[in-house]
Amino acid sequence: MNPSKTCTQLNQQHLFLATGNNLGQARQQTIHFINTTQLIVYQSNTIKDEEIRSASSTNFWMEIEKGIAANHRFCRDLLKELQDTGLTELEDLLCLQLGYPSKVLHILTHMLDGFIGTDSVFYNLVEDSHWLSETLRATIQQKPESYWLIPVWHGTVTSSLLHLGKENPK
Repeated sequence: MNPSKTCTQLNQQHLFLATGNNLGQARQQTIHFINTTQLIVYQSNTIKDEEIRSASSTNFWMEIEKGIAANHRFCRDLLKELQDTGLTELEDLLCLQLGYPSKVLHILTHMLDGFIGTDSVFYNLVEDSHWLSETLRATIQQKPESYWLIPVWHGTVTSSLLHLGKENPK
């Protein structure tokens, strides 16, 4: 992973899973989250109502799966980066170098924990997670009219607590 690429070639979009009795409520839930999170702030955010999909839409599940797959790829890249530093077993964490390697672990932990960052593609507002539990999947299938995918196009990052920075890892 090239950390400069991570900071300059960020996702141009986050895909949020939100709930609501209608598109407007789900949209408002997403806007509220974007406006109140301290983890990441963008210069601008744009939601195009014509891009919002209800769980009844034909491509709803495909979009979720694509987003989750992108999150998994990012986590695998972080794991590879940690392995490249010599980390091969859990015990190695006790000797992990401070700086870039510990920052990579920190970001991986936050991805697994559910803290949104610049590299998050899919974000589940219902469960505060980058993933989708089987329980929620079943609930969505039972009540598709209450769940929405909200694509949010964003501008330049103005602040982020979770990013790798531009330092050279080698």
